[in-house]
Amino acid sequence: MEYLSFILIILFLAFLLLLFARIEKRTKNKWRKTAYDLLEMEGPAREDIFKTIKYLRLYGGRIRRDKEFKQLIERLHDKLESLPE
Repeated sequence: MEYLSFILIILFLAFLLLLFARIEKRTKNKWRKTAYDLLEMEGPAREDIFKTIKYLRLYGGRIRRDKEFKQLIERLHDKLESLPE
């Protein structure tokens, strides 16, 4: 009986790991899409750009940085500087 409970706990933890990875991937794609949409807009709101940069930094990774996110952040900074105040 102890083996069964141990196996169930391991399976449950593996399920949680897969679930969290999927949720994180979906969120990363959401912010990536938002960044590209803001870059295509003519006059996006400054608050939207700030919020998108914040989340791109958050989901860009700490140890292994996502190069695409880094480029998006740089392009959003350039877009932010070109906007009238």
